[in-house]
Amino acid sequence: MWPRGAMDNASAYGAEDYPHLVNSTLPSHLPTTSAPPPPSSIPILKPDTSSPCDLIEEAAALHCIGPLVDYAADLSNNVLHPPLSAVEMTCDKYNQYMMCTQGVRPDCRQSRAPNIEFMYETICEEKFAAIMKEEKACLLEVENDKNVKECFVNKTNTLRDETPDTVPTPTQNYECTVIQAYVDCLIEREETTCRDAVKIEISFLSMLAKRNSEARCELNTDATKARPKAQQLEECETQGNCKCRLPGYYYEAARKKCLDVDECESLSSGCSQKCVNLPGTFECTCDQRFYKLAADNRSCERIDQSPMWLFFAHGQSVWNISTDGKSFQLQRAGLQKTAMIDIDVKENRLYYADIGANVIERMNIEGTFPQAVQRFDVDGLEGIAVDWIGRNLYSLRREDVLVQSLDGRFRQSVYKNVMKLPRSIALHPAKGIMFVTDWSANAFIAAASMDGSHFRKIVTERITWPNAVAVDVFAEKIYWADAFLDTIESANMDGSGRRIIIADAGSVPHVFGLAIADDFLYWTDWTYRGILRANKHSGENITVLAQTALLPYSLKVFHKTLQPEETSTCATRGCDQLCLLGENGAATCACGEGFDLQTDGKTCRSNCTESQIECGGADPKCISKIYLCDGLAQCSNQADELNCPPRICLPGQFQCHDNRKCLPPGGLCDDVADCADSSDEQYCPHKTAPRGEFVLNSPSRKERSADYQDNHL
Repeated sequence: MWPRGAMDNASAYGAEDYPHLVNSTLPSHLPTTSAPPPPSSIPILKPDTSSPCDLIEEAAALHCIGPLVDYAADLSNNVLHPPLSAVEMTCDKYNQYMMCTQGVRPDCRQSRAPNIEFMYETICEEKFAAIMKEEKACLLEVENDKNVKECFVNKTNTLRDETPDTVPTPTQNYECTVIQAYVDCLIEREETTCRDAVKIEISFLSMLAKRNSEARCELNTDATKARPKAQQLEECETQGNCKCRLPGYYYEAARKKCLDVDECESLSSGCSQKCVNLPGTFECTCDQRFYKLAADNRSCERIDQSPMWLFFAHGQSVWNISTDGKSFQLQRAGLQKTAMIDIDVKENRLYYADIGANVIERMNIEGTFPQAVQRFDVDGLEGIAVDWIGRNLYSLRREDVLVQSLDGRFRQSVYKNVMKLPRSIALHPAKGIMFVTDWSANAFIAAASMDGSHFRKIVTERITWPNAVAVDVFAEKIYWADAFLDTIESANMDGSGRRIIIADAGSVPHVFGLAIADDFLYWTDWTYRGILRANKHSGENITVLAQTALLPYSLKVFHKTLQPEETSTCATRGCDQLCLLGENGAATCACGEGFDLQTDGKTCRSNCTESQIECGGADPKCISKIYLCDGLAQCSNQADELNCPPRICLPGQFQCHDNRKCLPPGGLCDDVADCADSSDEQYCPHKTAPRGEFVLNSPSRKERSADYQDNHL
């Protein structure tokens, strides 16, 4: 992290190494900065008629610029610019900013924050960005050098104590003086490692200083100052036995050198959220929007101490329970077969899939009447997840990953034929990534872009029945439970850094649902028929919070901290039906089934097939004719229930077209003609097996799902 100021030439320290930084041409639109004289009286403000912005453009530009300056949120840190070690994230933010301001004229946008724009343009310049990526580790080491930080704070505090007429001079303004102070601290840095990173930092500061020719900021980057010799870390006896003089290092005999212990990699740090490795030590950090670092310098304490609540599916009902297990409340009763739930904190809603009634519903947590989101294709559903930023609902069904709007109006398969026996899904909307599990013969956990652009398996070994997966959005880790191996494990979001949290058949004999909040793991277990909790780092302090009469299923934690609001690119995309978040801040417009995306990348036009019926009116969509005249209106204008023959079946059941037999939803499109006229297979996308022909189900599916189906609901 850095201070805030200005810079100039890097001639003596690194400019020759990175000449394209110093010699780059500055954008002509950047104005100079100078302090106005103090007013003799309070002026009457008048509109600036020379401004290149109108009122709407100015408001939009200022709204979009916010994320670019969050690095300076804590002014006490004297931050000069975003950390160069995080160049990928920095440039992602800049790209999001450019997308956010698409409707703002360039001259208006550039006039609102010219220095900020120039700084980000410089960082994201292709050659410079490539250099920073190569030196990422060293840049991070320099940025976190405590001696440099302390040096700069001391120097800037001294400058603040000086009178104004002693600081700015005709040849050097206050900004330049502050930057020079930081350059001096970099040059005086005691560590001899990462010299190239220091050169990059000074070169960048010089570039910023040179942006304003009228400021005449001449930085002194002479590196010939006497540098104190670093004390050797190794201490060796006459017999040749060596050790490290300071803690946080270990002696490697092969290299005869003391090396830094990476406490973050070894997980010995015990940080609640993020860990930054430093020479000889480490530093824990917390998301400052919602947490503060505790006195132990490891734990993150939640700022909003309002109580959290656990919601869990119970087959024929959904309940909520306090995190101490002392308070129960029935949330929804009268269900048939409900195992999958999720919550939306923003709208205070509960979502659940009742596969027995073939419906996905949502209801206000305060207890208002439920609203149907979807009344078809719910059989075989294996997990739902709310995208609280993009405002969509994701689900797993058979071989596909589906996405639909929260009200259910538009739905599409975002990934087709990627699953065999899907089981669980979890989202990290801020990163545009979803995580899905499959418990087939070749079980896996996959990470996939939420816009359907990239699907990759990240865990494929030592995994059998990954019943549940959850995302720690603050630590950027995933957790999963394996009901066959009786383990709960964690890993980074790319599958690296895998480790076992709990491996004990007596503690986690058959986990079904899993959730994370603060420093705790919560899960439901079929063997215990209960809800349990443990420390998410060590797996210790396992506590049974409650036991249930029936098998407990999916589990979620309700608290606004756990679904942090973010500025969504979807807000400015203007998508006609669906807006899907992607990685690196991307957002893509998409259309529901039976609609095609037009050339403008936003508008959707109907393209229903012969096997579909088009719903008109205010709820345009295409639904399969398999649901025609099933007694349940899928179209808001009742188009699917008009001119129907008399029904002999219950609502939701399929009535064979010869009106002789009723079938449950699960009997449709299963490759077996159950109706005498084969009408239950008529509008399916695959070939129908002739009546009387034996159809062999997949052995792996039969065998692997037997235990689950026997106990499922």
